[in-house]
Amino acid sequence: MSKTINLTLPLYPGMPVGNVWAWDAPFRQEPIVTLENNGVRIDALSFHSETGTRLMMAATIDDDAPTIGEIELDKFVNREAVVIDIPKGAEEEIVPEDIDRHVANNPDYRVGDIVLIRTGWGNNKRYEKLGDDYAIQTPHFSEAGSIRLAEVMKEKESDTVAIDVAYVGSCGWKHMKKEWVDLPQWLRPPFPSETAKIYLRNYTKDKAWPDWAASWPLHAHGYIIAALCNLDQITSKRIKLTALPLMARDCIGAPVTVVAIED
Repeated sequence: MSKTINLTLPLYPGMPVGNVWAWDAPFRQEPIVTLENNGVRIDALSFHSETGTRLMMAATIDDDAPTIGEIELDKFVNREAVVIDIPKGAEEEIVPEDIDRHVANNPDYRVGDIVLIRTGWGNNKRYEKLGDDYAIQTPHFSEAGSIRLAEVMKEKESDTVAIDVAYVGSCGWKHMKKEWVDLPQWLRPPFPSETAKIYLRNYTKDKAWPDWAASWPLHAHGYIIAALCNLDQITSKRIKLTALPLMARDCIGAPVTVVAIED
């Protein structure tokens, strides 16, 4: 008998993933009509393209790359995935040695697999317990680690990495973290505030690319599914993975619902 495991971070007001960086537009849920007053409940929802568990693609950095509406639906339906453990704690990096040790010669890794990396960061509802620190202190790739994983995935003809870290890259450590995230919350009102817009106008490519250098090799290689949770509920080394993004036609990425099927 197969088991279905939900790997998707829930969307809720105040959630950390999509709430801390200058380009974040936090998830909001507001009633339009209510059962008490109207006899029916309908909510207004707003969020940005990298809120929660999300699919990220080369379109983030390449105008000629396909958008959400241009990828085939079956690309992420019942895909073979290999589960690879690389345990990491707060602010720790995934480095080339981790890739060589755990990924490159993994006996369960087959040609074409989705690489599902389990650090442990998404377990036990840590996102609720830590709040914004879940996003700020997340484990992440070093630039060299990201480059090495892309090399291994290319050799194995894999186009997708899925992982339980809040953010894949180096988390704005040169500029945005100290210029924005480290400020008191009342001094960094979220987008679309004028404060955020002014900051982002001055956060040019010469700052953004070094800040997130570890993300770009994996974006350029293929697809990233980030901010997974509940990976500790998977007991097999191999699973079937389905990831269905919000069909925002011209978007460069979108929140995604991800489930694992374990035989």
